[in-house]
Amino acid sequence: MKELSRWRNWLGSRRLTLLAALVLFVVGLLVLGARLDDLKPSKGGLELAGKFLGAAFQPALGYEAADLPSTTPPFWEKVGRSLVLTLRYAVVAMSLALVGGMVFGILGSRAWWPVLNQHSPSGWVLLWVLRTVRIVVRGTATLARSVHELLWALLFLTAVGTSPLAAVLAIALPYGGTLAKVFSELLDEQDASAAGVLRSGGARSSAAFFIGVGVRTFPDLITYALYRLECAVRSSAILGFMGIPTLGYHIATAYEDGHLREIWTYLYVLLAAVIVIDQWGSLVRARLSRPRPAREAGRAEDSVAELHRKRPRSLVLRASVVTALMAVALGWMTEKQWQSSLPAERRQANFERFLHEVVPHPVRENGNDWREFGPWLKERIWPRGMVALHRTFHIGTIAILVAGCGALMAVPFAARSLAGRDALGVPGGRERVSGLRAGAGRMLRVTALVMRSIPEYILAFLLLQVFGPTVWPLVLALALHNGGILIRLGSEVVDNRPSRAGQVLVAQGGSRRSSFLGSLLPESFNRFLLLIFYRWETCIREATVLGMLGVLSLGSLIDEANTRLFYDDMILYVLMGALLVFAGDVVSDLLRLRIKRGAIGSGGRHSF
Repeated sequence: MKELSRWRNWLGSRRLTLLAALVLFVVGLLVLGARLDDLKPSKGGLELAGKFLGAAFQPALGYEAADLPSTTPPFWEKVGRSLVLTLRYAVVAMSLALVGGMVFGILGSRAWWPVLNQHSPSGWVLLWVLRTVRIVVRGTATLARSVHELLWALLFLTAVGTSPLAAVLAIALPYGGTLAKVFSELLDEQDASAAGVLRSGGARSSAAFFIGVGVRTFPDLITYALYRLECAVRSSAILGFMGIPTLGYHIATAYEDGHLREIWTYLYVLLAAVIVIDQWGSLVRARLSRPRPAREAGRAEDSVAELHRKRPRSLVLRASVVTALMAVALGWMTEKQWQSSLPAERRQANFERFLHEVVPHPVRENGNDWREFGPWLKERIWPRGMVALHRTFHIGTIAILVAGCGALMAVPFAARSLAGRDALGVPGGRERVSGLRAGAGRMLRVTALVMRSIPEYILAFLLLQVFGPTVWPLVLALALHNGGILIRLGSEVVDNRPSRAGQVLVAQGGSRRSSFLGSLLPESFNRFLLLIFYRWETCIREATVLGMLGVLSLGSLIDEANTRLFYDDMILYVLMGALLVFAGDVVSDLLRLRIKRGAIGSGGRHSF
């Protein structure tokens, strides 16, 4: 029994986790045929990389081309319009996503269900209806977020043509599905004791839910929505690669024209927008998590009006609410025509043609004989579809492993509690921080901010020009972007987690590195794993579209089918990508649940 217990501990230990990660990394390299030699720049790539990096220090302040038509608008007017369009689509899409996410999040949660008597027929029927609604809602939200916004844009543009509404819906659908999932989980995990007290006092179930659960969850939803707004700006930018005139469109056209300095101008503008929203979100989160004290202490004899007057107020939160409402209103009102400029008859004809052609070709050719569906499906899936599916999975998996390893090495330098003057708040430790180390920590945090601010699609597009059409540009783009996110989140884990053991190590003369490796990392290991699994499902989702840049994966098959107008093939590969993302989502959720329950890293002295 002791031997069996030891094996169980080992199988649930961190050793197995690290071994599984190593095996996945090696198998992924073999499946992808990735070689270290491919990391060398392609012919002409090194020269291009030098010119491109040199242009970073001289961004364009005007057009690089000399012979321009007289009707060409001023350069900065063009930049400003593309930025405003990028922000407008992001804000309008998030307004739709937030409303849809709240509605679907509530319907997908159990927290709002009334107390039912399951032994009565009416109670049993109502419970069955509620469970059915929850399953349907959560399934719909999962499907919406499993399809990447670029693929939604591709479907909308193919079906009804280019229009602002297509761009907005392409972002709103997956983001709404994500917000619905997060909001439903926040509601289900919220302490329902306050709602129970309200019900026992005679309040209706709906009132008890909204006051006792919903209001307490709202700040968390708002802070997450601000983070999704930052992501929506990046998504809006990359829609330009689909022909929508956002910042990504001008980056692509500037590269085609060889105007490298203009590329950096657009990148800097995008970076500035994302960083401003990121810092705004951080400020709002700080105000919500650490509210200001009341201006005057309340007294027992104070009236409701007096207590309302003395309540704590935040200028930042008030200004944020006003700014957000104005941005949404302006975003909706300043667009003259949301629909496509094509006549209604043409749009309807295009849509009907699209619906007709998504039916598999052999089925259409044989009078809708669905017996032809099986051979058609087998021919598309095996072997080409499965090869692309496996490559997509391994691209995302290798990328998150590289990002995770890089983040773990960077966190000891990026965490403020370790990079400050006194490590972990212990004064007079053996290793005093130098100005060089503190500066390196600040530089690393800035670098991580830049890494996570540039969309993976744009990073991959630029890296492909240097390294050529191999899998490494895709892996590196995903690893850089997600590495920047993990460095920030990992640093927050270290800074927000008090470690008595780490402080003791520092007080006894230990170095910052020894306190991290000997205390902080073992204590925070499961939390790091949660973050890595959370980003892993995102990497899988992004990997499904990066292949559209020309590297064999599901994205390349989707792009090829769209180019050849094989809409039946395109829909099939989009669904395969959605199933892959859905499977990754489920596996990631199960692993995170297992970690939260302590199944990993709970093996006593055998756990590490």
